Amino acid sequence: MSKDSRANSVLFGFDFQVNAAIVLMLENIQKMQSLKLEGNYEDIEIKLDDNSTILAQAKSVENSSSDFTNVRAKLKKSLETLSKGAQKVKAVQLIHITNSLNPLNQDDSRGIFIGYTQRSFESLPESSKKIISDYLAKIKQPLDTSIFSIHMIPFETDNDKERYKIIQENVNQFSSELKLTPGIGKKILTVWHEDIFKNGTKKNVNIVLNKKDIIWPIIVIETDFERSSNTEFFQQFDTSLYNEIVHQYGEIITNCNERYEFFVRVLSDYNTYDFSGSQSKKAASFALTQWENYLSDFDMMCNADEETRKGLIQVILYTIVSNRLKIDRIKREVLL
Repeated sequence: MSKDSRANSVLFGFDFQVNAAIVLMLENIQKMQSLKLEGNYEDIEIKLDDNSTILAQAKSVENSSSDFTNVRAKLKKSLETLSKGAQKVKAVQLIHITNSLNPLNQDDSRGIFIGYTQRSFESLPESSKKIISDYLAKIKQPLDTSIFSIHMIPFETDNDKERYKIIQENVNQFSSELKLTPGIGKKILTVWHEDIFKNGTKKNVNIVLNKKDIIWPIIVIETDFERSSNTEFFQQFDTSLYNEIVHQYGEIITNCNERYEFFVRVLSDYNTYDFSGSQSKKAASFALTQWENYLSDFDMMCNADEETRKGLIQVILYTIVSNRLKIDRIKREVLL
């Protein structure tokens, strides 16, 4: 194998690892506390709220539909590593996650790994269980097969649409369950790929994320002020000022220090804001009169002139409070 081929193989492996982590993360999002890639014990570690852990070994094959030469060696390595990891944490799931259509390289189990598949040890054919049991018999402290499973995610080709099809379907389903804006799933996955899991395209992954790091981009996307920029509040800004705010808004709001905490603080302040009118008028009044209380949050991030800075903060405040019900629903659904 050439140097370039080895490099491509490594990048492909990390790409699969990142996307496998996204699928496992979504399956456990309500109980998830944090996610690690290249963690202390496994390729993927998901810590749950009760301090138990899901450990997964991600083993990919570039030609997953035709090359089965090393799949048993990869399975054997997963079993060894998962067995060691299970001795160090309270593991509730131990997962060998792969993109191979035939992860045991045998006829008996080849037909059961079609589409996204999750197979517990007990659901495997007897011949497959024997392969696994024989490997485990050679391990000093083997893993508990009652919590072991093999997951298969179709993930192949250089066509991004095809490679990420199953991952996108999972994100779309998640978006639907959160009752987010239709069609927003593609944007969420793009942001996760490019911003949240961006180290996954490098040789050294080492990603540590908590739940709010993962959910934050969804809140930002779903509460984009341009979705409602035709409201009476936005119409008060003249065209040139509005255009400048649009220009500055995206970078400022997505790079704000302690971003999630800032949203929470604004909503808390809004809830205690004394106003006797309607909720829509209260949202506008809060943004227009309380903006100076947040000047310090934007001192180092906005080089705009005073008028634009004022308008920018007002727009951010209004966008947050006018979307408070969406934000609360998202937080409630993922138990954030």
